[in-house]
Amino acid sequence: MQFMILFSRHPDKAETPAPADLREAEFEKMRSFYIDGLLQQAWLRGDAGGACAIVEAASTDEVAEKLNTLPLIRAGFLQPPMIVPLKPYSGFAPRS
Repeated sequence: MQFMILFSRHPDKAETPAPADLREAEFEKMRSFYIDGLLQQAWLRGDAGGACAIVEAASTDEVAEKLNTLPLIRAGFLQPPMIVPLKPYSGFAPRS
């Protein structure tokens, strides 16, 4: 099952840049999620600070458990992510 993930900066730290070592740890964790098949795509948000991603997992609980291990979430620079389950778009289905 696929999920859209929205990451947002925590309001208390919105103006505070994350330390370089914490950002590097975040990049490493995201790379490991990609290698393991969880992360399919990742994008920086153009409307606000944060990012969005497409992930693939068996359940919302699995996604939450894994994403909450991200260093920027654990350190409070990002809020816990919004996890949105995705369904196939029916407009591409064959017409009967």
